[in-house]
Amino acid sequence: MDFAIALRKLIPVLTAYLNMTLTFAQYSILKATYKGVTYGQLEQETNFDYLMITYYISGLLTIGLIQASNKEGSETTFYKLTDEGENSIEEYERANPALIIKQASNQS
Repeated sequence: MDFAIALRKLIPVLTAYLNMTLTFAQYSILKATYKGVTYGQLEQETNFDYLMITYYISGLLTIGLIQASNKEGSETTFYKLTDEGENSIEEYERANPALIIKQASNQS
């Protein structure tokens, strides 16, 4: 199968995935990655287990709602929200105002 045929078959799948409604778990991870977090910080922020975080991070990376990067000189991976991820959060919060996660303020 050539690339064009494969791409034509993949486009509807990706379009449907991008237009999906977020689950609360996906939303929770997106909110936690707003300013960039490590895997360990993501575990603490969401209280999700390793398997659940791995599953959702993989999907969110694939559809471009978060991005992974390593800071120079570090082997630690940081996960950060993309513009599309931020748009997804806004859409979720408009559709589900009772489920909005409030960010903790860092006031001393």
